[in-house]
Parts: sequence; C-alpha cells; structure tokens
Amino acid sequence: MPGLTLLLALAVSVDGFSAGLSCGLRGLLIPFPSLLVICCSSAAAVTASMLLGGEVAGLLPVHYVTSFGGGLLIVLGTYVTMQYAAAEGRDQQAPAGAGGNGPGWMLAALVRKPEKADLDRSGVLSLKEALLLGAALAADAFGAGFGAALLGLPLPVTVLAVGATKLLLVPLGVALGRVISGGAVFKHAALLGGAILIFLGIITIV
Repeated sequence: MPGLTLLLALAVSVDGFSAGLSCGLRGLLIPFPSLLVICCSSAAAVTASMLLGGEVAGLLPVHYVTSFGGGLLIVLGTYVTMQYAAAEGRDQQAPAGAGGNGPGWMLAALVRKPEKADLDRSGVLSLKEALLLGAALAADAFGAGFGAALLGLPLPVTVLAVGATKLLLVPLGVALGRVISGGAVFKHAALLGGAILIFLGIITIV
C-alpha cells in the first residue's frame, strides 16, 4: 500500500516537474509562498476527490470497488497521455498567437506552457498567478484522487504524499531548467504521469 501511494503521488506530481522545468528554462522565478500555493492546490484537489470517491465506494459492491478504481486510473492515464500528444500536435500546427478563449482553454494552455501563468511578465510568479497554475496542475490530481479512494488508499497519507512530492519536484524542475540549454527530453516528462497511472491501474486489477 505505501508503494501504491508513492507511485500515485509521483504520477500526479510529475507534471509539476515539467512545469518547473519550463519556468526554469525561461528564467521565471517561483517564490516559496507561490510554490506552497501550487502544492496546496493539488493536495486540496486530492482531498476533495478522495472524499467523494469514498462516498461512491460505499455504493458499489465490495468485490467491484478495486477493479473499478483500477479501471478508472487506466482511463485517466490514457486520457492524460492522449491529451498531451494531441496538444503537442496542435501547438505545432497552430500559427503563432492562435488560441481559444475562456477559463477552460486557459487552464489547458497553462498545463502545456506553464510560463504563461506569469500574466504581468514580471519574471516572478505571484500568489495569484500561482493559484492559476496550481488549478491547472490540480486537474489530473482530482481524477487520480477519486481512483485512489476506490483502491482504499489512506486519505491523510495520500494527500501529504502528493503535496510533499510536488513540493520537491517543482523546484527540482526549475533548478534543472536553469542549468540546461535545451531540455527536449525532460519537456515530455509529463507523459510519465499518464504512464504511471496506467501501470497503477493494471497492477491493482491484476
């Protein structure tokens, strides 16, 4: 069970590493208070979804709960991977400056290009901007937390693991982004999160 919790925390936090890397490559600073806002956003999303998932688990037949949770993680992991691949294709085909409107599009754009959260172009991520980036990064955490509850993972430990892992991975990504010139390999680290979710789903069902 501790191993599953750590893997889940890594799966929903690896996008934080990718976001930190993008910010570091462009010299965007993330002060510690802003980092805490990002981490707390994911932790709050996991808390809410696990509470909801716990309620749903009580309505399902006991022998189906684990399989349902594992299947949900597989679906979520596949969705994350496909969305990332589709977004990469759109970015390559779209003309410069092209984009959509509305909060949903903005959050999706921030997942692909976290540096856009620096709305005032100050080079420093403010608390308000960190809240926006945190909301974008928390989307996957919400779905994964729901699946975690169905698998019977402990809520306090899972929430702390997610918050602590993101607290480590975001600044690690920023630091790495400052010292490397390209980062083409690491830019696709977000795909790892989807792969881990699929792996977790398979091992819990099997």
